Amino acid sequence: MLKLHGIQMSNYYTIAKMILLEKGIDFEEVNQMPGRDEAWLTRSPMGKVPALETADGPIAETMAIAEYLEELQPEPRLLPTDAFARAKARQIAYHTIYYIDLAARPGLNSAAFGAPEDEAVNKTIAKLAPRGMKALGSIARFAPWIGGDTFTLADIVAANTIPLATMVAQKLCDIDLMAELPAIGDWMARVNDRDSMKQINADRA
Repeated sequence: MLKLHGIQMSNYYTIAKMILLEKGIDFEEVNQMPGRDEAWLTRSPMGKVPALETADGPIAETMAIAEYLEELQPEPRLLPTDAFARAKARQIAYHTIYYIDLAARPGLNSAAFGAPEDEAVNKTIAKLAPRGMKALGSIARFAPWIGGDTFTLADIVAANTIPLATMVAQKLCDIDLMAELPAIGDWMARVNDRDSMKQINADRA
């Protein structure tokens, strides 16, 4: 059986978990904090979560795990069969990681854990995170899913990254990232209504 190592509070862990749930793949969850001990580094070379333990060995990095699971069990598909649609789903997924999540992540310790704020960091977040959200509007469709009429990996990645970035920007910069894309609220409600996300939210509680 596959083993998913990580912690529920990690949005990258919940991306991998949601994929497993959507595909109906049996797996075991193993609580694992990020760290530098040698045993963990054999599974995740940078010491980050998540890592997926397979019969052939461990896989680290969330998007590598996502691609592995898509190939391991193609149905239900989370990446379209059409080459262009598949590339657009990946584009949206990577956009939310690079230009929304990573734009806000430097402020996470302050927003979520009470670490001292850095005004320079806050100014950078206030500049970059809204830009990332606004740019998402040029590639997202919300019709009804983020890439169009089919639920894909892009929905999973975006739904597990945008809320965290929104919390950071709101708390540190008093900026509502959701205001950049009015349709995003209804889309997020649709994702939250899926059984996979309901389970993730219940397990986090």
